[in-house]
Amino acid sequence: MHWLLIKVVRDRPGILNEITASLLKQGINIRNIIGNSYALMLNIEDNINETTHDLSTIIDIEALGIINTSAPPLALSQRQLLTAFKAVLQQIGAKEVERILYRLGYEYAKSVVTEIPIGDPITTIKTYLYTATAYNRLIFKNLEATRNEIKIEFTNPFDEELSTTFTEGYIHGLINTAYSKLYTITINKHNNTYIATAKSLQYI
Repeated sequence: MHWLLIKVVRDRPGILNEITASLLKQGINIRNIIGNSYALMLNIEDNINETTHDLSTIIDIEALGIINTSAPPLALSQRQLLTAFKAVLQQIGAKEVERILYRLGYEYAKSVVTEIPIGDPITTIKTYLYTATAYNRLIFKNLEATRNEIKIEFTNPFDEELSTTFTEGYIHGLINTAYSKLYTITINKHNNTYIATAKSLQYI
């Protein structure tokens, strides 16, 4: 199963039509489309290296590459999922739910990076933040990395009502697994933007 990952630089009418027309011209069948006005994932039948090059003629998008995985996507309704989380929260307590959600996010990211390697750590982290954007779990804005610190900016985490614990665990798991070393992580909110700051334990 091949997923073409596309960053939408600027949303405008006709983008999806242009993408599908380009793939049609190449004789590539689209099985499924996931995404929004920030990122798209297209399940295509053929893994063709020229695909991303041909899409470069379309303005306002950036083809990020092809992810090869045999696992089909799982879609859950955000509203009903949060309702279920809140119900569990009332039963077993906020701290326990936050701990579980954090661990689920961390282990999910660890599994994704381990089972579907992409390349260097920065490319890996960016790729899976864009897939999270396509799945409506957050909107990835920017990543800055130095020798001992990584800063990730994002908005609209799906679990904002639950202290963003799943999202924090997911980002932490991406960074630790992609770099194969341990980082600490903190998340702060400035206006409507969240900033996750990860620092290598090696330099603390």
